[in-house]
Amino acid sequence: MSRIQNVTRKHGTYYYRRLIRLGGDKPFRIRFSLRTTCRKRAGQLAPALTLICERIAMDMIANRGRDDLTAEQRAEIFRRQVLIERDRLAVMHAQLHILPVEDHEDTEKALALRLDAGELAAMDGAIRGKIEDFLVTHIDPEAADEPIVVMAWSDLAASIEHEGTEDAAVARLADIGVEQSKLRAAMAGKVVNQARIQAIREFRDALTTPGAAYPPVPITGYQPSSPAQPATPMNHPAPQPVTTGPFALMTPTEAVEKFFAHNPRTGGVDGTARRKGGDPWTEKTREQFKLPALLLEQVMDGRPLATVTHDDLVQLNDCFAKLHGPSFRKSPTHRTMTIHEIVEETEARVREGEKAIVRSAKSKDEAGPPKIPAGALTRDQLGLGLSTTNRHWGFLRQLTTWFAKHQPLGALDYSAFVENDHRDARGQRDAYTEEQGRMLFSLPPWTGSKSLARRMQPGNLLVHSAWYFVPMIGWYTGMRREEICGLMLDDIGEVDGDWQFNVRTTQIRRLKTSTSARRLPFAGELVRLGLPDYVRALRDAGEVMLFPELQAESGKGTMGDRYYKTIWTKIAAALPFLRAGQATHSFRHTVIDSMKAAGIPAEVRADFAGHKLSSETEGRYSKAHMELLRNAAKAIPEVTRHLHPFPAQLLPAGMRAPCGARSPKKRA
Repeated sequence: MSRIQNVTRKHGTYYYRRLIRLGGDKPFRIRFSLRTTCRKRAGQLAPALTLICERIAMDMIANRGRDDLTAEQRAEIFRRQVLIERDRLAVMHAQLHILPVEDHEDTEKALALRLDAGELAAMDGAIRGKIEDFLVTHIDPEAADEPIVVMAWSDLAASIEHEGTEDAAVARLADIGVEQSKLRAAMAGKVVNQARIQAIREFRDALTTPGAAYPPVPITGYQPSSPAQPATPMNHPAPQPVTTGPFALMTPTEAVEKFFAHNPRTGGVDGTARRKGGDPWTEKTREQFKLPALLLEQVMDGRPLATVTHDDLVQLNDCFAKLHGPSFRKSPTHRTMTIHEIVEETEARVREGEKAIVRSAKSKDEAGPPKIPAGALTRDQLGLGLSTTNRHWGFLRQLTTWFAKHQPLGALDYSAFVENDHRDARGQRDAYTEEQGRMLFSLPPWTGSKSLARRMQPGNLLVHSAWYFVPMIGWYTGMRREEICGLMLDDIGEVDGDWQFNVRTTQIRRLKTSTSARRLPFAGELVRLGLPDYVRALRDAGEVMLFPELQAESGKGTMGDRYYKTIWTKIAAALPFLRAGQATHSFRHTVIDSMKAAGIPAEVRADFAGHKLSSETEGRYSKAHMELLRNAAKAIPEVTRHLHPFPAQLLPAGMRAPCGARSPKKRA
């Protein structure tokens, strides 16, 4: 009689036993009674419990770090919000001073009404976690003939520009660089309301003791002006922040290096600093953080960051609007040019395009749209994308907010430049149809190429590599481009006779979110077309990565970006049906849409795609089963049935070396 895995029997009763390991931590044992003496029943329960344990262990590994805010983070949110509330209260009070003359006698009452209501609302938010609308009244007991003032809090909050708790919490989390979650947003909202209470009480104290609102004013060397010589009115320039100390002369790029040194989560000065339980920023994120600071420095003509003004930000924003996003800083030449030089070059390309349109309009023989020369542009092609500019402004705000703690800065209003993206996320990427999928996999990389250097020309050469498998894995799993390209051979294996991907964070790449960690089954076509054989052949060759040819010797950039630039752009050029928004990410939409059309439950679709589940019940108590995922994979259209499998054929060893170590002649 065969033994039931993870099950023992004692005194006729079956028990479930399992050893759980979470990384390098000490393993712990699970042991409990199955409360049955029936072997068949125990055989049914054991596999289900094993799957549950595996899922829980995966979730625990993916969410090792606590999803709350540390004491330091709460303190920083409190400090920032108090500063914001102090400014808001000062502006609100000043606005009451400039009311029409007949209303001046009510200024004191209006101020008291707003302060009392604001404190009550903040206390509601801090204690109950939400602020429901309520009526605000003001009664003067000493003036019986005075009317009773009754207002709704929602109307009063709008009149004093009171930012909603949720919006303020999200903004403060973004300010301190913490990823948003439900728990963090709730904790930040509580701190925001506590800060509002503190600011209102400080404001009341400052009304009775004005000196409490300001630092001591030195009077040494004070010389009163002579009454015989009245001062002549002058237009004084706006006061500039004092520029003294070690930060006073730092340029924006120098400030970035100091920021890295002061913030271990960024990886430190050289990008290698690590904290226990955390990962540093990737090199890509660090480069993205450096770029807007470099561009700002070029706009400021090398001036210190301490002298930055809102006008400098306006000038930088104007430059963003005059650039061509797809080509900006993509060439080595661009990286040696300033933003002003690139703007001038772009303007020259636009003028060339405009001349071509004029020539086309004068020619009556030509039919159809005007022909634009290669490299020329039109006005409607200018401007960086919304997500790109928002990222630039977000990083600059993070840099200047940190810098202002060490060196005073002038007022910078980033809200003037950051825009909300109201586009429907479902419409930003078009899914591929079955017909388009068959067209894709009928190209030479799958049916036969001329040579390794001419992969898009028809021939008899078939090779297993990133050219062959990345789009195929994308089609049959819906994994993200970076998840596919960064797969290690250890992320792939057989479990109970079935091949699986283990999507997890590795030393090569991180995942987009904690819910991205998941296990996915091989679709039948991946097995039929030789992915397991390719994995075995790579292991026998001593490789570590599934696609070693995508690695960069310098360590800069991501493997997904390299795949896109060196392979996908060539494939995309041969697909006439491609529209704006269709790329490798559209495979995810194809997978999700196919499963939805087949009636696959939303929970299973979310498990497959690595999406956050829509409710706490689904997320906390989900019992995703690999068999359910395998059934879900069957809903994906099989668009590669026309392809014939062939024995594992690897790239030559020299072409599997990291980029930079190869001879240009060997690059495919």
